[in-house]
Amino acid sequence: MITDEWYSSALVGLALSGASDWLDGYMARKMRINSVVGSYLDPLADKVLIGSVALAMVHTDLLHPGLVGLVVLRDVFLVGGAVYQRANSLGWEWKSWFDFINLDGTHPLKVEPLSISKVNTVFQLVLVAAALLQPEFGTQETRPYITYLIHLITCSWLVASTTVGSSSAYGAQYLRKRSALISGKS
Repeated sequence: MITDEWYSSALVGLALSGASDWLDGYMARKMRINSVVGSYLDPLADKVLIGSVALAMVHTDLLHPGLVGLVVLRDVFLVGGAVYQRANSLGWEWKSWFDFINLDGTHPLKVEPLSISKVNTVFQLVLVAAALLQPEFGTQETRPYITYLIHLITCSWLVASTTVGSSSAYGAQYLRKRSALISGKS
């Protein structure tokens, strides 16, 4: 939809995706469903959604490629880190991918998102929503000003800052856990 410049439809799709993600999390909390698989799949789905939308927006010049590159690089870093952490928790030995994703519940290790990561996801969604609104509701005369104000000052700097902050926080968390494990083995 974005590459075909159906921005209103894309915005509706983004809103529906966000609402279904929220509803899924709400229902899981209400029903006390807290699975290992869900702890990996939910943030992965968020990353795929935002990454896909952001990459399409680079293609249509709605977002700066440097910012989208930073967001995608962070997501690759986080997904890679989660896979590494999971493999490490299993001693790098598993019989099948079903064992790896813990469908039988024998080796639980859940992904716990940090608060700054949740804030970052909200800022990313605000950024892509604002960028989708701009071509539909901005006029030819206001478009450069709206783009500058929304993308460069407000959302882009917030997204970039929380993206870097979130990456750093996850890295620090990993180093603390690793240091604690090494100290415990000594």
